[in-house]
Amino acid sequence: MLQNVTIDAPPEESTNRRQHDRIRGPFDASRIGALETPLRIFDLSRGGCFVNAMHEQTPGVSFTMRLELPYVGPITLKAVTLYARAGGFAVQFLDLNAETVGRLERALDQLHERAPYDE
Repeated sequence: MLQNVTIDAPPEESTNRRQHDRIRGPFDASRIGALETPLRIFDLSRGGCFVNAMHEQTPGVSFTMRLELPYVGPITLKAVTLYARAGGFAVQFLDLNAETVGRLERALDQLHERAPYDE
């Protein structure tokens, strides 16, 4: 079920407000709902990711997504749209429990160690 959440304006492009290291991706994911919709995500971090999409996504909409991550398998979590830009939209992860945070961080650590490029 979609839910509206109040979100601040998108960050300025020239200001790096990221709190977490990012792994470029891409990664497979899906939006869980009445219909399961495949997603392709990039810039994955503990706090959120960028969803590659051709459709517009209204900021402040929350939804459930499942990430297919190497080393730890699928992770289901809630996300909220922060802002849209050409090619997709950014989301922040919401209400992560300790188990989900641990699995996500394990996957990110493994991916970071094996990244063939500098972050």
